[in-house]
Amino acid sequence: MTKPYDLIGSAKRAMQRDLKLITHIIIHCSDSDFPAHDDVNVIRQWHMERGFNDIGYHFFIKKDGIIYPCRPLKEMGAHCITMNMVSVGICFSGKERFTRDQFLSGYSLIKSLMNNYKIPKSKVLPHSYFNENKTCPNFALDEIWKLETFI
Repeated sequence: MTKPYDLIGSAKRAMQRDLKLITHIIIHCSDSDFPAHDDVNVIRQWHMERGFNDIGYHFFIKKDGIIYPCRPLKEMGAHCITMNMVSVGICFSGKERFTRDQFLSGYSLIKSLMNNYKIPKSKVLPHSYFNENKTCPNFALDEIWKLETFI
């Protein structure tokens, strides 16, 4: 019997998408503040242990603000079950502690994606918006938007 995550993970490589389908940006967190987990390869391993072929996000932002591209944007994500085909998944490293560098990098990345794919601010949403059992990203998106006045 195929479990839902197996289908998403194993079908990922075949699930190419037209970039015109992208309508949303979904913000996640890694749910860990352990320094060793501030590593895209750790997150990739966690996802692969759940049956995915790769990390489910399109981008990962480390505590120091470095942005790691993960899945190509042409590939459907595996980060928000009901929205994978039409969204870009961005994961911030952390659970309760996030850095200004992350928010600055996140703001730049989000604004670039918004401009490139004509995504309005109202369609940049936390993962918890789509799943009431999630608290992700564990920070208010206002932490990112308030940077508009500094950039």
